[in-house]
Amino acid sequence: MNNNKWPLLLLSIIISGCSGMNKSQCITADWRTIGFEDGVNGKAENAIATYRQECAEHGVTPQLEAYRLGHREGSERYCTTRNGFIVGKRGSSYQNSCMPDLEKGFLLGYRDGKTLFELQRALNSARSNIDKQRRVIANLEQEIVDKTELLVADGLTRDDRVQLLNEIELHKYEINEALNALPGLEEQAYSAEQAYIQAEQRFKSYL
Repeated sequence: MNNNKWPLLLLSIIISGCSGMNKSQCITADWRTIGFEDGVNGKAENAIATYRQECAEHGVTPQLEAYRLGHREGSERYCTTRNGFIVGKRGSSYQNSCMPDLEKGFLLGYRDGKTLFELQRALNSARSNIDKQRRVIANLEQEIVDKTELLVADGLTRDDRVQLLNEIELHKYEINEALNALPGLEEQAYSAEQAYIQAEQRFKSYL
C-alpha cells in the first residue's frame, strides 16, 4: 500500500473504533483501506458483514471486491510466521482470519508463541505461590508477636492466657508447615524458569 493511503488508513482506524458507521462514513468510506486495516489487525474477512448491516440502514452497500483486496493486503502483513509468534506470545486469540495459503506459516509461529506464553504464565504463577507463602509466614509471625505481648497485659484471666498460648503454639505449627512447603514451591519455580529459558532459546529466531 502506497504512502498516500496512510491518511485514509488512520481514518479507517477511527471508523472501526466507533460503535457503528454513520451515513457520511458509509458514503465516503475507502473500502480497500478498511479491508486493509481489518486484515492487518487480524480480523476475519467476514467482518464486512457488520459494515454491510450498518450501511444498509443508510442505503449504502460496501464495495466487497475493494474490501477483499485491501483485506488480502493487510492479511499478508498480519499472517506471517513471526507475527503469529508475537500474537501467540501475547496470549491473544486467533480469529481464523488468514487465508489457507497464509495460515500454515502464521499458525506455526502462533503455536510457538502460545507455548512461550503458557510457560511464562506458569512461571509467574510459581513465583506468585512463593510470595503468597512468604506472606503467610510473615503474617503468622506477626500474630505470634502480637499475642505474646497480650500475654502480659493486665486484666486477662487464666483461661484467656491459656487460649493465647494455645493459639501461639498453633501459629508456630502453621509456620513450620509453611516453611516445609517452601522448598517444594521453590523447586517448582526453578523448573518453570528453566522450561521458560529453554523455550526462549528454542524460539530465539523469532525475537
